[in-house]
Amino acid sequence: MKSINTNQSVSKKKQLTLIQVFRGIASLLVVGVHGELIFEQNLDQQFLFNIFHFGGSGVDFFFVLSGFIIYYVHQKDLGKDNRLKQFILKRLVRIYPIYWVVLAAKLIASFSLGYSNTHERSWWEIFQAFSLLPMDRNVISESFLGVSWTLTYEIFFYCLFGLLIYFGLKKCLPLIVIWLGAVLIHSIGLLPLPENYVVTNFIFSILHLEFAMGIVAAHLISTDRVKHGEKIMSFGVFLFTLAAINFNYQLFPLPDILAFALPSTLLVIGAAAWEIKTYIQIPSFAILLGNASYSLYLIHGFIMNNVTKITIALGWEGIIFKSNILMTIFPLINMVLATIVGCLLYLYIEKPLVKICRNNVIKKFS
Repeated sequence: MKSINTNQSVSKKKQLTLIQVFRGIASLLVVGVHGELIFEQNLDQQFLFNIFHFGGSGVDFFFVLSGFIIYYVHQKDLGKDNRLKQFILKRLVRIYPIYWVVLAAKLIASFSLGYSNTHERSWWEIFQAFSLLPMDRNVISESFLGVSWTLTYEIFFYCLFGLLIYFGLKKCLPLIVIWLGAVLIHSIGLLPLPENYVVTNFIFSILHLEFAMGIVAAHLISTDRVKHGEKIMSFGVFLFTLAAINFNYQLFPLPDILAFALPSTLLVIGAAAWEIKTYIQIPSFAILLGNASYSLYLIHGFIMNNVTKITIALGWEGIIFKSNILMTIFPLINMVLATIVGCLLYLYIEKPLVKICRNNVIKKFS
């Protein structure tokens, strides 16, 4: 990765490639932790000393990135109610079509292989799954697409940001500050709430603060006053690494909002500030991985789980257990295969599908 100094300003440089690459890195973290989990659940073996145990931090990274990207791209739309329809249409097209494709494929395969219990779910739960309404994570993992619980937070964030576009920041800011304050107070156990999943575990989830941290990062970058971006990014990497070590070895308890969201925010601020001031030559495969991050995020668990189950059905697990090398290589191959499938899904299904939807939905209804 090479860098060349440039005097491009924030207003002229809308494309921040490093931020997109970070999306790919976040998705790989999730692939790692799920690869480890699937390996242990299906083969009852530990994978590489559980080095990917901290991979759930990819979700925290994703949420910070989402807050940053949406505010950075749409900050000029705030308070302009005529921009709301296009914003909503773009977000719907970006999230739902490929999600429905992967969810449908997962359900069909699960029914065909005989390990789905979706038929035990109510029509309301099925509607919740397809519409990405908040629902119990255990139900999602058992019967639908496991990672989709995070998408419900994305949709909620888009709805709130839509309110900012319609009403403007000044009108909404007091309510948002009060709500986020309540979220923070609830997270430390000082705000008792009714035993209701949507209220207790979703609306007042600490995860919403991660989107807010991304927005703060984007606001700082938009002022064009952040200096020493490369150093800030390096410090973020350092803190993230320390948090990963702490999480894997349980050295001392630390909430994810501090352990991973804060370093992620520094990473985003540093990378954006650095790239605004400097042209950075990034390998094409890293850009592809960033572009394919959503498809990879959706499909990886489905691929790795079924490859493992097929391996067991063929009776090959005995061969794997006899070799320490195969015990290491198999899950790595599984993760690489899932990554390749995710990239192919993006290139040949998600990308064309989004293009079709933009041409036939956004242009028609805008």
